[in-house]
Amino acid sequence: MSQHMTFSGTISAHATVDQGTIAPTGISRRVLFLSGDPRPGRNDFGSEAACVRQALVGSFVQLIEMASVQLAEICPALDQYSPAVLHIAAHSAFGGVHLTQEGSDLSIAYRDLCAQIARVRSPPRLVILNVCDSVALADQLARTIAAVISWPYAISDAQAQVFTRQLYRSLTGQRSIAESCKDSEAALTGPHPDCPPPVLHGLATSRAF
Repeated sequence: MSQHMTFSGTISAHATVDQGTIAPTGISRRVLFLSGDPRPGRNDFGSEAACVRQALVGSFVQLIEMASVQLAEICPALDQYSPAVLHIAAHSAFGGVHLTQEGSDLSIAYRDLCAQIARVRSPPRLVILNVCDSVALADQLARTIAAVISWPYAISDAQAQVFTRQLYRSLTGQRSIAESCKDSEAALTGPHPDCPPPVLHGLATSRAF
């Protein structure tokens, strides 16, 4: 497993965020980025993570990256970092998400992934599934998570990068989750006019950070 952190500053989980509103206990200004196998010849998750890093510069939002994560590592990582946003970038097929485990390209069943996330003490406010055909997974996650973004069809690396870059720029610019998703859809229409829009599940009027 590869793991490193990138951040432009630190902020307390209880810090004032806007107009006297206090961030809920246990949730921090962090993004936990989980990705599949980063080796050459596979999906370009490294460039997607770079888009997140670039968008977070100056935002005082911390980024934690974990590649080739095992199923049993997900809940402890969520409990340790208490991220406001969980971002999953991976290949999906036949009801499972492919996150390389112990050198083998094993698929994590949707129900098992959802069970891991449901166990955390402070669930993230938003889960971003940059995963092909991820609506069914998002429907299950939305039972536990306030807001989930999924894709109804296949999404290319280039499309994921454009969407991701604008999404985090908007999220850190005090836009709501719904507004940020709309901003990102608009950013896609220029370079990728045929890309189907993502699906937003759950409560979207709140802000992620």
